[in-house]
Amino acid sequence: MLNENVFDEPDWSSNTNGFSYDNRSSVPSFDPFQNHEQSYTTSTFEDPPTPSTSEPNHNSNANSMVIRVEDPQKQSATVVQGFISYLVTTETNVETFSSSRPRSVRRRYQDFIWLHVALELEYPICVVPPLPEKHRLGYLNGERFSPEFLERRRWGLQWFLNRVANHPVLQKAQSTRIFLESDDFKNDKRAIQSTKAVEKPSFFDTLGDVLMNAFATVKKPDQRFLDMQDYVDKLEDNILTIEKLYSRISQRQTGLIRDYTSFAWSIREISAMESSITMPLRQFAETTETYGKYMKEMNSTEELLFMNDLHELLAYCHAVKDILQKRDESQIDFEELSTYLQRAIEERDKIANSSPSKLAEIEQKIQELQEEVTRTSDITTGFSEQMSEEFETFQETKTAELKQGLTAYADSHISFYTKSIKLWESILPALESIKLDDDDENEDRHDGEYQQYDDGDTY
Repeated sequence: MLNENVFDEPDWSSNTNGFSYDNRSSVPSFDPFQNHEQSYTTSTFEDPPTPSTSEPNHNSNANSMVIRVEDPQKQSATVVQGFISYLVTTETNVETFSSSRPRSVRRRYQDFIWLHVALELEYPICVVPPLPEKHRLGYLNGERFSPEFLERRRWGLQWFLNRVANHPVLQKAQSTRIFLESDDFKNDKRAIQSTKAVEKPSFFDTLGDVLMNAFATVKKPDQRFLDMQDYVDKLEDNILTIEKLYSRISQRQTGLIRDYTSFAWSIREISAMESSITMPLRQFAETTETYGKYMKEMNSTEELLFMNDLHELLAYCHAVKDILQKRDESQIDFEELSTYLQRAIEERDKIANSSPSKLAEIEQKIQELQEEVTRTSDITTGFSEQMSEEFETFQETKTAELKQGLTAYADSHISFYTKSIKLWESILPALESIKLDDDDENEDRHDGEYQQYDDGDTY
């Protein structure tokens, strides 16, 4: 059973039973593709869906950004060495971009991975949207160049960039700009990597990891983040339930498609035996086959635009939970360091009359701990504030994607039944033209009676 009210958006602004952190709140070259030997059809449907684009930002804090991922093309003649590139077109008013006019570049899946990693490194406390799975099985059995695989991946990459475009921080990232508009992508991304100096961790930077291994739970949890965790857990449960239920529906539809195919074949067999009504029977068989085709198209559309969307949303939930876990880890660091500081102060009080050298050593330790406690407090406070904004962005994105997925599901059914009604109505004249044996006998009898009447006989 689905959890009730899981799609309601609770208020995360209040800090009920929260943890106090004093008043500190500081938040802590691309070569043009050539040899386009093969251009892949991006849909297997008779009436393909409209090319996917990100809608105008539903996040009021984000600038306008519309991104399209389309036209997957193979960039090599060999299957082993080949890869697929996608045409990525961006239109935005973000001030860091060179122009607000649509600008197109070609990017392969490895480039999307680079963007994802770069965003995670640059914004560790932001929920960086997940990429679609690599689907390694598709690589093993040679299906990674199939139109179906490419279309699933194209939509997954589209949803990834839609989420980046809707994020008020990630959309302005330097790596995002370079990915979306650089003509010298290889050199530009190297330049970004060289400018990011890696700082060596201090003693207390590594101390948090040690403490995390020993203490895995928050002592004074913030109710806001407990509610967020509970919400995401329930959302995941409901999505998994929907996936299971739809899997059963899809299996039934697949069985019906096979049955209609067999039904049409049987009608064709009968048409070969009934010479007087061969043509109407063949037309009925063709209608039945077309009906099964329509049902298959509906099923494929549902899989691509609804179930694929839910699967990517499930991965998005995992990304949110990962950041919630990181926030808890930062609070655990702060709590344990505070405990460690308190013990050091108690130790200093005990040896107040001890040797000056030992007392000076304890004082130095206390000073270092106080600085580290202040630093982790600032980090945790900033993390908590950012997490509230991140969850609001997640809520808005989740609602928009659910709307799109459910609308696509409804549209696929409307299209199916609309075409099916016209299809079955078109076969009615052929069926009505079939004359039954009783009708022929009645016509012969009436013809005989009329002949007798003409000869002068009476009824």
